[in-house]
Amino acid sequence: MFNFSSLPPLALYIHFPWCVQKCPYCDFNSHELKTTLDEKNYINALINDLEQELPSFWGRSISSIFMGGGTPSLFSPESIEQLLSALRARVTFAPNIEITMEANPGTVELGKFNEFSDAGISRLSIGIQSFSDEKLEKLGRIHGRKEAIRAAELAHDAGFNSFNLDLMYGLPNQSLQQAVDDIETAIALEPKHLSHYQLTIEPNTFFHHQPPVTPDDDMLWEMQNACQTRLAKHDYSQYEISAYAKDGYQCQHNLNYWQFGDYLGIGAGAHGKLTNAAEQKITRSWKV
Repeated sequence: MFNFSSLPPLALYIHFPWCVQKCPYCDFNSHELKTTLDEKNYINALINDLEQELPSFWGRSISSIFMGGGTPSLFSPESIEQLLSALRARVTFAPNIEITMEANPGTVELGKFNEFSDAGISRLSIGIQSFSDEKLEKLGRIHGRKEAIRAAELAHDAGFNSFNLDLMYGLPNQSLQQAVDDIETAIALEPKHLSHYQLTIEPNTFFHHQPPVTPDDDMLWEMQNACQTRLAKHDYSQYEISAYAKDGYQCQHNLNYWQFGDYLGIGAGAHGKLTNAAEQKITRSWKV
């Protein structure tokens, strides 16, 4: 039995389903881009998708936006700016709204981060996964160590005071020292936020059909403890299972999920959850 006296904050998730290539561990709705990316039509489809949702949240403001995928950074800054302009024309943005975009180091060239910032992106989440060329190759990533480090440097240069680096541990044949080396390299790049999560083998992935050799549970525990110790030493506080942040730099969009806030989902495969206080019910939705 629900008892809602007021509505929770409302966030917006936008899904971009294309990648340069599909990673063998990924079970998200992402697909290898085999033709020219039709940015214009997909942006228009996202805008139409939002317009169909408008009656369900009319009068409510958006507290955060997260562009995930897939690889949103495959899209041009001009397309992202067009999308954000269309959103502003149709919905109310909360003051100091957090607008995050996921980016792949292999799809970001010099100057692109500056243009994303000018388009209205306020926060980046960069999919590093590892700083080891060997591990990145096994993970099917299209970037190497140099591109990963350069992406973090470009984020600083573009003026992103808040950005996240995604890292994984428990990688194929990974040692404790290799896991620690990854986290120490990330810390040295001075992001305000780090995601550090264990590689898991999910159904309907290449790794599920051809499982790699990964560390056992005892080694995974040692990796987690060693990396958490180093993160704490450098003032990264753990605020959910795999997220660590400097004080004041927690991801507001992620916090909204964890605190049972509402969220709209637009784009291919996006999910949503909306509260109706008057009818005391929650409606969940997903897009094909």
